[in-house]
Amino acid sequence: MEDEFYGLTVNGSDLKTYIRRFQELTILCPNMVPNSEKLMEAFIGGLPQSIEGNVTASKPQTLEEAINISQRISTLETTLEDIQVSSESSSI
Repeated sequence: MEDEFYGLTVNGSDLKTYIRRFQELTILCPNMVPNSEKLMEAFIGGLPQSIEGNVTASKPQTLEEAINISQRISTLETTLEDIQVSSESSSI
């Protein structure tokens, strides 16, 4: 389980599954990470680079805050991609 925890990453754009599994592993193995700072580092390290940098720059103080920020950024990225696709298809 420790290998899964430290190797866990977002698969494609499935952030919800990543968050759920990360939280499950933290509950199943509460002593795997020595403190909340290391826990946030492990969570942020599994995010896609486009989200990871923004979450890190936001300097979250808790895992919950890091999760909320990553969800907002992911939603924003999806919205921007949808707008771009819509704009490209309407200009054809």
